[in-house]
Amino acid sequence: MSTKDDGVDRQYKCTIHLALPSAQCAQHLRDVISVDKEISDKVVKTISVVKSDEVVEGEEPSEARVLRIQFEATDAKMLRVSVSTTYDMMNVALKCFAEFGA
Repeated sequence: MSTKDDGVDRQYKCTIHLALPSAQCAQHLRDVISVDKEISDKVVKTISVVKSDEVVEGEEPSEARVLRIQFEATDAKMLRVSVSTTYDMMNVALKCFAEFGA
C-alpha cells in the first residue's frame, strides 16, 4: 500500500521498524499483513522490507530483514486503532510462523 495523494491532511504519523530473523521471514510477514486494507481512508499504511542500519555479528549487513510500517492518519484515535490492529495481526502471524515454519 502507498500513501494516497488525495489532499487529505494526515498529520498524525507513526513508523514501526521490526527486525526479523531473515529476509524471507520479513517478506512473508509483509505479504500476510498487506492483504487487509484499512477500513477507512482516514488512515494510510505503507509496508516495506528494508535493510537494517545495525550490523549484527556474523550476518551480512546488506540483508533486508527489517519490516517498516508507516502510518498516516487524520486523527489520533484512528492512528491508535490502526497501529494496535497491525500489532495484533503481526503477533498472530509470527506465532503461526513459529509453529508451522515460515
